Amino acid sequence: MYRRKLLAAPALALALPGAARAQPASAPWPDRAVTLVVPLPPGGTTDAISRAFAARMADALGRPVVIDNRPGAGANLAYQHVATQRPDGYTVLMGINSLAVNPALRKDLPYQPQRDFAPVSLVARGAFVLCVHPGLAVRDVAGLVAMAKADPGGLDQASTGAGSLNHLAGALFQQRAGVQFNHVVYRGGPQASADVIAGRVPLIFLAILEALPFLADGRLRGLAVTSPGRSAALPQVPTVAEAGWPGYAVEFWQGLFVPAATPPSVVARLHRAAEVAAQDAALLADMAARGITIAASAPAELGRLLAEETAAWTRLAEATGLTAE
Repeated sequence: MYRRKLLAAPALALALPGAARAQPASAPWPDRAVTLVVPLPPGGTTDAISRAFAARMADALGRPVVIDNRPGAGANLAYQHVATQRPDGYTVLMGINSLAVNPALRKDLPYQPQRDFAPVSLVARGAFVLCVHPGLAVRDVAGLVAMAKADPGGLDQASTGAGSLNHLAGALFQQRAGVQFNHVVYRGGPQASADVIAGRVPLIFLAILEALPFLADGRLRGLAVTSPGRSAALPQVPTVAEAGWPGYAVEFWQGLFVPAATPPSVVARLHRAAEVAAQDAALLADMAARGITIAASAPAELGRLLAEETAAWTRLAEATGLTAE
């Protein structure tokens, strides 16, 4: 009997609190590479910002941040993928405006952004510039509106897809200005802008970063920017509000999200890395020259932005009958 108790003692000790404290601690997060899922293909504005920001975050985290481009279905492929990943912080989403737009235009989403994702930090904000082919006989927004009113539906607007933000920038403009454009959908920004440059389509709302070279060499004419204030990259171009439509503003944004059940400590670590990245002087200067503002935010601020934009685009969809079809 006495011998049996001695043999059992080591096993019993393993269950005691002191024995538990003696076990090796788990490795601090992160202990391996982090994957940043980008919902658009390589080469565009979103991808360029994501790669630049990821490189700075990797320095702050001490681990690689690997880009995983997952375009398709209006960004829904990327969103659904991240929503179903383990909430361990190793899969991070670079969310864009479509995270707010899609619930407003689609009723069959397999995920709910405000339920399935935890916000980490805003990354960047930017604007579009309303561009026309230089052969179009208008010099300003008022002239464009007058032309559109004289021939309802006679002007084509190129976009990168139904429900894309440059489509919605045009839809909101039409609602505010009381005009009607014919929406022409392209598979991507390069194809859309190429047809406007060639004169096959007269106008497009193009990200400032993408429009700058075409504006500089005269292949496009910029009538107005969609931001609340003028862009440092195009200081001579008025805002749509300044051009006569107060209250109009559309900005694209990018922000970091993780699956909803990710531990708060991991969210906080990612947020600190985003703050460090957003203070990189070279990154700030480079993006400012392209019309992009790099700005980290508190997680709650990004959450509010998502909720407010979802409500705003829902109101536009209900008022105009817009869908993502």
